[in-house]
Amino acid sequence: MRKLVTPVTGPLKGEVEEVDHNLQTTERETPSESLGTVQKETITMAILTIILLVSTAFALGDGMIRPKTPCEIARDTAMKNVRPGVYVPMCDNDGQYKPEQCSGSTGYCWCVNSSGQKIPGTETPPGIAPIICSTQNGTIRPKTPCEDARDAATHGPIGAYIPTCDAAGRYTPEQCWGSTG
Repeated sequence: MRKLVTPVTGPLKGEVEEVDHNLQTTERETPSESLGTVQKETITMAILTIILLVSTAFALGDGMIRPKTPCEIARDTAMKNVRPGVYVPMCDNDGQYKPEQCSGSTGYCWCVNSSGQKIPGTETPPGIAPIICSTQNGTIRPKTPCEDARDAATHGPIGAYIPTCDAAGRYTPEQCWGSTG
């Protein structure tokens, strides 16, 4: 009996395997089994290609790597010297200074301008509601006498009178002294 051999290209370029068409059906793969193997190899290659493309896209981002902003440089520098009391600037997603900055070790918060410089009169101690730094026009009002007195009294002796201020910084009509009721 003459052997009929057909070259079949394999999954690797240039690879050729011989298929003996004279084998009995019980000794060789059925066409559906053979097709299943080819399909599995094709699907595997497609999945690997997609994974490679997606991981490359994530690694490259939008294809451009922007230089670090002054805020990111200051933050990264502070992170290298992390120790108690070190202030670490907070940057937004675009790398700009967040309008409100806080010290993790002291609890004080303050407002900064776009270059990260503290805006005078905006510092608030821990336990006091911070000033809303992102305002409509980007301007920050200085603290009022009520807010200054309240902030100073917060660090005074136990039982000291602490003024109550409204949202605009004015004294509220009713004032209470915590230690006397």
